[in-house]
Amino acid sequence: MHARVAGFSMFHTPDTATLRLCSVLASTAFGLVFALVRFGRPIERQFIHWSASAFLYAAVLIGFEAVRGNLLLIGLMLGALAATNMLIVSGLRAFDGKRPFRAWMLAPVAGCVAAHVLPTLIGGPGPMTSAWTHAADTIGVAISAGITGGVLWASGRREKSRARAIAGFAMLGYLPGYAITLAAYAWSAPGINYLALIPTLSDQLLLGVLNLGLLAIPAERAQQRLRDAARRDPLTGVWNRAGFERHARRLIEPGAVLLAIDIDHFKQINDLHGHLAGDNVLTELARRAGAEVALLGGEFGRLGGDEFVAILPASRAANAQACANQIHAACRKYAKGMPEWTTSIGVSQIGANEPGFQDALQRADVALYRAKLAGRNTLTA
Repeated sequence: MHARVAGFSMFHTPDTATLRLCSVLASTAFGLVFALVRFGRPIERQFIHWSASAFLYAAVLIGFEAVRGNLLLIGLMLGALAATNMLIVSGLRAFDGKRPFRAWMLAPVAGCVAAHVLPTLIGGPGPMTSAWTHAADTIGVAISAGITGGVLWASGRREKSRARAIAGFAMLGYLPGYAITLAAYAWSAPGINYLALIPTLSDQLLLGVLNLGLLAIPAERAQQRLRDAARRDPLTGVWNRAGFERHARRLIEPGAVLLAIDIDHFKQINDLHGHLAGDNVLTELARRAGAEVALLGGEFGRLGGDEFVAILPASRAANAQACANQIHAACRKYAKGMPEWTTSIGVSQIGANEPGFQDALQRADVALYRAKLAGRNTLTA
């Protein structure tokens, strides 16, 4: 789909034609896959963009043969070639819930058109102008590929997405081919359109990697959501024990603070007001306490029953007392229609040479027990 090659040529060899045909067939096949992957169901928007990119690329490769010798039409074809790359970006933005098209996406498209047309308009036809045109075409198309590859790679790093990184790697993989193309134009005799030959050769390896990477992006997110769902408490939505243990790892270091949180007289709430009221109390505590912990960059989870746990980074240890007080204050603001309830909190810190948080959590549980003995509705460190 996106070699991002200019398929026109003054001198066209059977090898170039064969490579172009392979790219057309492969791109058309991927375009059909993108179009039909959600057949019978509402199609996800990114597939519309990626399918349009694949079909447009195939059409551009075919169209170059029909417009050979026409300065303006070839320039428009090069602009359409850059547009195939921008459609990949717009599809990724749509997948992320962002506005698909932005004004800056027109710049690579317009740049490719201008790069082909302006040298001839300014310098007139001639060998030197032709050399400058070939170089400008190569640079313009390479820039659009580089932008697309950079966006995919950067989003892969940001989202920790291997599929995005693979697709970005494939797009960036075309750049050495463009560099070779520029060198070939500089050092070889005229007659062969290297911009039609070398990047199309790159297509044979990178085109499949790119499109398979794009296809894997939604599947990867679906798998991540399933993994997250397995680590979430189904009632409150916060981390369950397994999820908390996994996500708390990033904060384990000497000085990090553990909070063990327990609802006072929770059994009585269930007995007097019913289990639905008890569930509402659990959900409300998770919402309020989780929000306070998140503000400090910590992690919050439910261990089971009415037992909750939080970890705060060592850099925010000085805020642990205030955080616990905020949780107490938030829980005293009873929601309408809910029974009155309070919390007891035990606080401890991870000590030096402690490899995990289990010892600190045990100390926090001891402090929580002492808070219960002291009359509940309090916190103990």
